[in-house]
Amino acid sequence: MLRGVTLISLCTATATSWTSRTFSTFSRPPRVAVVGAGPAGLYVCAGVLRRIPECDMDIYESNMVPYGLARYGIAPDHPEMKNCIAHFDRLFVENQDRLKLFCNVDIGRDIKFDELCSDYDAVVLAYGARRQRRLKIPGIRATNVFSGGDFVFWYNGMSDLCSSKAPLLNCKEAVVIGNGNVALDCSRVILSSGTDRLLNTDIPTPILDTFSRSRIRNVTIVGRRGPLDVSFTIKELREQITLPNCSFSVEIESSDLLAVKEALQTLPRAKKRIVELILNNIHIDKLRSDRHCQLLFHRTPTKVITDDHGLVKALQVTHSVSGHKEDLPCGLLLYCIGFENVALDGIPVNENGEIKMLDTVRVATEEEILVYAAGWCAHTPRGIIAHTQMNASNVADRLCSDLQKYGLRTAQITGSHQRLLLRKVEYLTWNDWKKIDEEEKRLGIVHGKKREKLLNFENFVSSNK
Repeated sequence: MLRGVTLISLCTATATSWTSRTFSTFSRPPRVAVVGAGPAGLYVCAGVLRRIPECDMDIYESNMVPYGLARYGIAPDHPEMKNCIAHFDRLFVENQDRLKLFCNVDIGRDIKFDELCSDYDAVVLAYGARRQRRLKIPGIRATNVFSGGDFVFWYNGMSDLCSSKAPLLNCKEAVVIGNGNVALDCSRVILSSGTDRLLNTDIPTPILDTFSRSRIRNVTIVGRRGPLDVSFTIKELREQITLPNCSFSVEIESSDLLAVKEALQTLPRAKKRIVELILNNIHIDKLRSDRHCQLLFHRTPTKVITDDHGLVKALQVTHSVSGHKEDLPCGLLLYCIGFENVALDGIPVNENGEIKMLDTVRVATEEEILVYAAGWCAHTPRGIIAHTQMNASNVADRLCSDLQKYGLRTAQITGSHQRLLLRKVEYLTWNDWKKIDEEEKRLGIVHGKKREKLLNFENFVSSNK
């Protein structure tokens, strides 16, 4: 669920009606560009169209299909978390004359940022946190070592990852670094392989076949800090603990256990429930089932150990309290340590290389250029749907207010569509996406599930539309 914390809850909220309207007057319809067709960008679109119904909005998405983490970041056994996609579908249908989609378009490569700014009255950046935080230890580039994000994108069928080398699941041991929901998602999906839990999900059939051949029976989740510092939610933890045909145990040092128990009564209710659940599963018998998940704390990864062929065979860790070193055997290593913000070429940046913001919604550009940022690309790459919706609503409010305050460009602008045509960029439109959507649903019926995700979209791409 690629959420650092709760990526997975990205689409749980019920969307409000897209059709409420407010009064506005302009000499011509305002034209706004949105970079990113994930939840943050689409919630901004919904907010702007509620306030300025005549606004023309063009959405540019670097992926071949829309919906971002709602499609590729949510665990396949959590289909209810993807309900927002139906609301976004309705947004496009109800505003088809004003809302245009351009997928497979890279802002910075196909269209320059300054070109985008000159082609629109306002620009909204909502492209998410594109770069995964890398674990900087010796051996990290060994074969069969992946970031948690890449692993999630792979089993969700993100096409560019599926065409590259897939994870090898022919080992018995896997290690997952991280104490967030993404780590639990990865562990749960791995330990569900070969069972009926994944059969009716939208995992693409070729990837499901790979999971069906998995030999992994033990997953060790490694936390660099202690039980009081975990960032997963109780729902995901309970789901891992109660996973059918899989046992679960926690290892906590006796000295650490005493400190945790003393701190328990001072914790906020939500964190207290999580810690109590952890304490209730200390040293459960490992032999009670064929598959097992173990949770370790205070282990700092120090080195990836490989065999003679460069394949990972163990993770060396150091206990942060005792200093004791140990090697954790594994043929698959995942590190789930979050994402970091990256500014696209041409976008103003701060000293950390992140988007330079004037405030929580406005990008620090020249005064006459109205540029905003929403979601993870502007803020910390974590959070629940309520935060995403609130931030998107604030961006929409500010954008509409600024358009009223500063007015529109004097020229009759037409957006960047013509640039794509002249450069023969092969992009996909909303109509192309609906053809893909219909084909995936048709194939889903054939395979006995709701959707069979396609891994290749070449047949749906054409240029000069």
